[in-house]
Amino acid sequence: MRRLFTNEDARAAGITTSALRWGVRSGQWRPAVHGVYAEGPEPVSAVDAARAQLLASRSAARGQLAGVLHDLDGITLGTSRSRLPALVPSAVVIIEGVPCADAVQTLVDLAAVVDDDVWEQALECVLRRKLATIADLDARLVDLVRTRAPGTARIRRVLDRRPRCVPPTGSLLEPLFVQLARGIEGLPDPVRQLRIENRHSDFVAFVDLSWPDLGLFIELDGQQHKGQPVYDARRQTAVTAARGWLCGRFSWHEVVDLPTVTRRNFARLVEEARARPMSLAAGGRPTC
Repeated sequence: MRRLFTNEDARAAGITTSALRWGVRSGQWRPAVHGVYAEGPEPVSAVDAARAQLLASRSAARGQLAGVLHDLDGITLGTSRSRLPALVPSAVVIIEGVPCADAVQTLVDLAAVVDDDVWEQALECVLRRKLATIADLDARLVDLVRTRAPGTARIRRVLDRRPRCVPPTGSLLEPLFVQLARGIEGLPDPVRQLRIENRHSDFVAFVDLSWPDLGLFIELDGQQHKGQPVYDARRQTAVTAARGWLCGRFSWHEVVDLPTVTRRNFARLVEEARARPMSLAAGGRPTC
């Protein structure tokens, strides 16, 4: 994220008004809003301008802008201008020099302006990066319910989908697949982080997403890390050998770019799993 600075910052650094003007002409920086500059010759982006406006007005980022600054999954810069209650100082963090609502307050604000799926993606990102915990949100819910804050119903609804004790998803791809799978009639949400054991109760693997009653699990190939597909293939082989479960493998491209086709392919796999003897659907237990 590019650095922003104000006229006051420039004066403190000994940069004169004429030097500021020369810097603009030479492309060393660009005016973002009145009295705030962005380093570098690149055009000022919408996010740069929004950050600059915060510096100029001495206010803190809220809602979708705060979500963008926190780099939360699923959040893009929006146009919402709804009035929000003032932030207490303890709920303010500094991100790249700009005051911003902390992760919990940002999730609360976002609940009023995004849908359930996007909020769930942002929630898992916050949990994965340890910016907040489920307990933090549960504690806030008491006041949110009492004051009937916008978005409270969404927060409760999405939290109720998620077992409190499971670890966060490992990447954006996992909640995206969970949301895709919800379109299949009669299929519950998957068990997350299932510990798979063989018939001797020896540990085999942790499975990110699974349906133990069906003897079905999913491997998602985001290819974010070198060697990850090879590791996932070995895990698939180990779980299949130990329990005889069916495995579905899906890539980022399939889940994100071809959701209708992917849901249809996964639905066929679910039907295949449902048609198998129930004795094959055993051998896993949740991690909590």
